[in-house]
Amino acid sequence: MIDNGIVIEKAIWRIADEYGFDVRTVEDAINFSEVPLDLEKLVGEGIFCFRGPSENVKYDNASICLSNKILANKGVAQILIPLICNRIRNWDHEDIEVLLSDLKKVITIMELNPDDYPGLQKCSIDPKDLPSEKIPDDIKEKCQVWAMDKKGMCLVGIDANKLMHIDDIRKAASGNCS
Repeated sequence: MIDNGIVIEKAIWRIADEYGFDVRTVEDAINFSEVPLDLEKLVGEGIFCFRGPSENVKYDNASICLSNKILANKGVAQILIPLICNRIRNWDHEDIEVLLSDLKKVITIMELNPDDYPGLQKCSIDPKDLPSEKIPDDIKEKCQVWAMDKKGMCLVGIDANKLMHIDDIRKAASGNCS
């Protein structure tokens, strides 16, 4: 017999851990969503997710399904996406992996809500104007660099999803930084 409370708690904690929120923020997003969530019903609809070799794995799998359903809720997305976008806009330029991680997080939630979030511009982020250290002109000529941290690590690739050090970009053939 599945305990819905355990699945719900695990899903909330999963979202908090994976998206860098405290549990209270996730709970508030659920409770104050403009589109109310019936978590008990959502767990029941996802009962097929409750499988695995042990009870712990079963609950983990069910919480993954539920966390995706929570994040696909328009009202929850409206609360959480601006928080992540604010982290992106205020990135401290220290570690490009932090910026990339936050970009992936916001895009994941947007992809779960494609009608409401067709792109980053929806949360006032222009992908061509991400926070960055000044990118040297000789690098701009070699490839598309979306952002660079203080250590010279750059966010590159057509989808701004790859990392490359500035020295490696300089060594690469023109346009070959993916």
